[in-house]
Amino acid sequence: MTTTPEGADEKQTDTATEPTPRKAEKNVHHKHNVHEVVFVTYPKLLFIWPLILAGLVFAPFSSPDFKTPPAQDTPATAQADQQPADELAQPAAEGETETTPVATASRRLEVLGWIYLLVLFVVLLTLGVDVDRNQFVFWLVLVAALWIGGRWLADVKGFTLFGDIYKWFDWLDVQYNRSLGLALSLILLVPYLIMIGWAHINDKWRITHNEFEHYAFGKMDDSLGRGAKTIRTNFPDVLELLLGLAGTLIVYNATGTKVLRRIPHVMFLPMVRKRLNLILERTAITTAQMEEEEDDDEDL
Repeated sequence: MTTTPEGADEKQTDTATEPTPRKAEKNVHHKHNVHEVVFVTYPKLLFIWPLILAGLVFAPFSSPDFKTPPAQDTPATAQADQQPADELAQPAAEGETETTPVATASRRLEVLGWIYLLVLFVVLLTLGVDVDRNQFVFWLVLVAALWIGGRWLADVKGFTLFGDIYKWFDWLDVQYNRSLGLALSLILLVPYLIMIGWAHINDKWRITHNEFEHYAFGKMDDSLGRGAKTIRTNFPDVLELLLGLAGTLIVYNATGTKVLRRIPHVMFLPMVRKRLNLILERTAITTAQMEEEEDDDEDL
């Protein structure tokens, strides 16, 4: 029969049950992360950021190309040839230079111009209309069908309507203007920054496992009390999804029969929903809570 030294069992027990400082810190940090979710909703002006960014990014690469035209033999030049040498030695008056560099068309500026127009087109569509998933797929299929049909008509039937449209746009010789793009970006940047600051003050949401709180500076703060909730995410506009992973967060009652809150334009909604799932998984839904939720919904 073997014996163990006195105090060995106590030492083993302490080692097994007492967590290490690193693990304890990790658990505390994990609990803090899932305790609440805070996010901000923005107006649609948020989605003009590609236009602002394009004007700032294109500025260093859009300097115009200049070319000095060849000197032409004009009557004024011929008369100058007959003047004495001492008169020719005098400097020409301001504005009377014979050759002045002029801006010329550039392939680089043409590419930047079309990229800028494409960015402007997408931003205007995002601000003006909501293109859902089915509409987006329909327009993609329609554009692809027109392009394939145009190539087939040009090769088989000799019908070059779409090719002529392309040549007409190419004939326009679009050139990106650095001054215009930079000025527009700086002008839009001012209300854009004001909008972001105002959204953080007036449209801030805080969601815990107990309640949904909406903070508005100088106005009434809104709150949904504790109880079982159903949360769904919706992406009504594919363009908003592409420009900011934005969508709508919809809060239902426990049975999913009544909309309690609709929160639009939530940036990075998939990540927000992932954090919300960590909170909602901790809330057990019981029959008493569902009945209490129904009574609260009727009072709203």
